[in-house]
Amino acid sequence: MHLVIGAGEFLGGHVSRALAADVPVIELNADADDETLADAIVGVEVIVFAALTVAPGRRLRFRRNEPRQLSRVLGAAHHARVRRIVHVSTADVFGSDHFARVTEKSKVKPTHAFEKQKLYEEEWLLANAGDVEVVIIRPARVFGAGEDWLLPRLMATAVRGRVWLPGGGRAKQTFVSAEDVGRACLAASDRGRPGHRYLVGGFDSTWRDYLTSAARAVGFAADIASIPYDLAYARSLAAETLTPQGAAVWPGLLAIDVWGKPHYYDDSYSRRELTWSPSVGSFEQEMPAMAPWLSRLPEVAAALRETPDPAPEAISPRGR
Repeated sequence: MHLVIGAGEFLGGHVSRALAADVPVIELNADADDETLADAIVGVEVIVFAALTVAPGRRLRFRRNEPRQLSRVLGAAHHARVRRIVHVSTADVFGSDHFARVTEKSKVKPTHAFEKQKLYEEEWLLANAGDVEVVIIRPARVFGAGEDWLLPRLMATAVRGRVWLPGGGRAKQTFVSAEDVGRACLAASDRGRPGHRYLVGGFDSTWRDYLTSAARAVGFAADIASIPYDLAYARSLAAETLTPQGAAVWPGLLAIDVWGKPHYYDDSYSRRELTWSPSVGSFEQEMPAMAPWLSRLPEVAAALRETPDPAPEAISPRGR
């Protein structure tokens, strides 16, 4: 039996659906009270913690405080004698300043508060796990229906006009579909080695290709232009400086680094160790599943409604 924490969120929902295809799953929201958590965890062998503990789209301050949600779940796991926790972290813990392909042996160099906080959560969980086995997976850039940080805002801009991305959005990235993260969690729950951390990737592409594919899926062409990285960074730095702690900022400094710097990973070690491989190898493969969600995004839906239908071709008497 697997318990998925964060099942009501973007990534947790996809993870839960992927797991449910192979194993019995109990779903629980991250904000469930202690009594609900204690009831849900009875008889559970593996907890998959896929909740969003810190939001990358907000101005954050790194703090070395006990991670509240993880602490609650770990305490309940100890009490219920859960065998294993699979913690879904992020490859962002390696930072944004690697200009070669990152492997599990690469140095972690987090610079943004979000990156530092996610690494701290990993270290805290491993240090306090006790008798509970902990396996950590670090997904590359996760994409899929329901993502609520980057793509919806880019689509809202693209459907109204030109999108300016650092370097034109051509920096090499490794992407992984949200449900493939769930499949990696299943492999980690069964074959991951306690105390180990595994990179999880899917395929290499760019934000330019991603946005172009998403726009095409709902019926318009994205106009993507290039802005120098330094200028984009300076603008976001000014915006973030004026934003209160904890408030949403767009685009924040982390977003500029996500778009403007390479983030590509070699997950061959985890594929061998977990005997796992992704099922989604391109954006086009996933777009049929994403298109309905993309079409329902408020700004996209409104803009598409305002676009007049092309005039029907005149029918000549001969063609009647």
